[in-house]
Amino acid sequence: MRVGIDLEQFVQDPYGSGIQRVLQYLALTWPAGDVEPVFVATLPESPRGEFIALSAAQAANLLSIPFAPPVEQTDGDRNVVAEVRAALLGFEAPVLRLSQVMASCHVWFLPEVTYLPSVLDRFALMSEVMPTLMIGYDTFPLTAPANYRFRPGTAAEVNGYFHALAKADSVVCISEFARQCIWNRLRRDRALPCPVAHPGGDHVQRVEVAGDPTLDSVVRFVRLGTMEARKHPVEIVEAFCAAIDSGIKAKLLFIGRASASDSAINNSLNSAISAGYPIRWEQDASDSQVRELVAESDVFLSIGIEGYGIPVLEALQLSTPVLYWGVQPAAELMEGAGARSIESPEESLQDSLATAFSQYCDRGRVNDLRGEISLGLIPVWSDFTGEIALAAKKLLT
Repeated sequence: MRVGIDLEQFVQDPYGSGIQRVLQYLALTWPAGDVEPVFVATLPESPRGEFIALSAAQAANLLSIPFAPPVEQTDGDRNVVAEVRAALLGFEAPVLRLSQVMASCHVWFLPEVTYLPSVLDRFALMSEVMPTLMIGYDTFPLTAPANYRFRPGTAAEVNGYFHALAKADSVVCISEFARQCIWNRLRRDRALPCPVAHPGGDHVQRVEVAGDPTLDSVVRFVRLGTMEARKHPVEIVEAFCAAIDSGIKAKLLFIGRASASDSAINNSLNSAISAGYPIRWEQDASDSQVRELVAESDVFLSIGIEGYGIPVLEALQLSTPVLYWGVQPAAELMEGAGARSIESPEESLQDSLATAFSQYCDRGRVNDLRGEISLGLIPVWSDFTGEIALAAKKLLT
């Protein structure tokens, strides 16, 4: 049985997101057995609209490009799109027309969020001849529209993606929160398969838990992710500045690109830095640099609403404990095992953050939290991909 996995969205926009981490590990950890993955990508500049059919090993190579250091260091910006397209053209793999793709696959799998008309049209076409499978990540463009900016005239494509998510024969959700959003917001028929499978954290090498003997050193907090309002970067900045004004000693590191939809977020962070608060902002850190920065930090902050939250698992793999607030499925999985909620019914987010900064600027308290980390409880990718393969198999039984 062959599962066709559509990679066009990745080829068009390979920027190393959390979602594309999922694609990478679908290829790296797909289970051996009678469900064979065929990773299908549009062939660049093909005059006949042909496709290249990659094996799991070839797809793993392709999907790992955005997460790897550049092959050559240059003065200009790295062109990852060009790297991906060059790699595609260099593979020795079958080149197929659409009719041949349709004839060779038994299930069509769309693993990434996409608003590309070509991908959505192909998904609709495939749904007429074979069962379809998707991964359900979230419905944030509908539930948190302020965080998303779409070009005028693209509303139909955004709606088309969510229509596909509601109607696909099977959807594997990355969290119970994602499933509830898809059921309640998209009105997906609850009689249709919609299991939950948790993405893994084992793409990061484990670092054994060890206390820091320098009990008097300044505690370093880190926050990783895009600057979106649903992740409350402004509230984090304001609470930290208030805590510093109250007399605590600590440092705060932001890792993530500037907001493209809300300049007030960027202005708030830059203003605090200009005012002399012990805040640092890294906007262009590579994958390896991110891991180094998180590993060097003492406390990882995950604040706001996440469909899942892979960075929480990455931080724990690096023995950096997590404080979280809001909807945080991955952190909730690790509650008491290195992650701890700071949410309180008696306090606002601002007050909860201020309390956390005051409490965890103490090195001894941080070491106590670090000592709770249970690496064996962190979800693993092979379990996730096993559930995906099982969902595909069930569509044909």
